[in-house]
Order: sequence, then C-alpha cells, then structure tokens
Amino acid sequence: MKAWQKSIVYRSKDEADWTEAKRLLSEAGIEQYPFAAEESPISGCGVKVDPRRFLNPNPVPSMIYRIEVAKADKDRAEEVLLGKVRPVLSYGYSL
Repeated sequence: MKAWQKSIVYRSKDEADWTEAKRLLSEAGIEQYPFAAEESPISGCGVKVDPRRFLNPNPVPSMIYRIEVAKADKDRAEEVLLGKVRPVLSYGYSL
C-alpha cells in the first residue's frame, strides 16, 4: 500500500476512546496508522504561540487523536468501530 492511500476513520479529543478504537481495529486485524497531534490555531506570525497556554490557568486539552487505515479497509474499519466508540461525524479531507 502506498503511504498516501489512507482514509481517516477516527478523530477525537478523547484519549481513552482513541485507545479503545485502536484495540478494536487491532483485534479485527486491520492495519492502522494512529497518531496524536496538537491542534494549533491557523494564523500568521507567531502561530506556534497558543494563547490558551499562557492566558488560561486551566488550558483546554488541544490534542487531536486520529486513526487512518488503508482505503481498501475503510468500510470494514467503520463497521468494527460503529457503536463501540464515539461516532466521527466528519473525516476532514482524504487523499
């Protein structure tokens, strides 16, 4: 499989739910590409400076947990996750 032929099947800010989704996909034998990235505001100069970090004493978690699978496994992965983890309402973009 080529690295760019993947589809997003899971995206959330809940780490425990993400871990459960990874476990379910592993048990089903579906190859997955999980990763977590910090959400950053889109702006110009100073984009790496997140005002939530220094203006708020209790910053809101800004990690986004995602799981990608091969396009050929997308339908099967969605069936495995359906009803067991939080539903993903939008996948964003897919290459």
